[in-house]
Amino acid sequence: SYFTEATIHFADAEQLEEPILKQINGQWVYASGYTIITDYTGLAEYGGNFFHISNGVLDWNYSGLSYYQGNWWYVSNGVIDWSYTGLTNYYGTWYYVTNGYLDWNVTTLTYFYDAWYYVENGVLNWNYTGLAEYCGGYYHIANGVLDWGYTGLSYYYGDWYYVTNGCIDWNY
Repeated sequence: SYFTEATIHFADAEQLEEPILKQINGQWVYASGYTIITDYTGLAEYGGNFFHISNGVLDWNYSGLSYYQGNWWYVSNGVIDWSYTGLTNYYGTWYYVTNGYLDWNVTTLTYFYDAWYYVENGVLNWNYTGLAEYCGGYYHIANGVLDWGYTGLSYYYGDWYYVTNGCIDWNY
């Protein structure tokens, strides 16, 4: 079997390129050739930086999580913020970010807007009540938040401990 010229579709090299971030008519877009990829939302690399794309257009106003090649990254004003460590809300769930990267392996207490929160496996755990260790101290957590006003018993790894004002009372 053979192909004739009538059965082969020839395309411009410009039409065959991989989608990239580029300027078209003064606007930064994620495009293949001159076709904007309007169904793409995520990150695109350009000049060693990563930018957030919303529906094919670079979104300078976006701050939050953005997906790229199997990972989630924290974006501030349209660009990955490699310096950010802390909580961020994404569609109603609070996630923990370490140096711009959503860190699924972290379990810690974190300070955010005047309160301490319990993060487990990268997600703020609103259901956790018990003790949490942080920087050598043990603190009582109630529904995911450090409770400085709590005095009483608190459970931790199979044992009960007495807590005064949110901290283990080793003298009790």
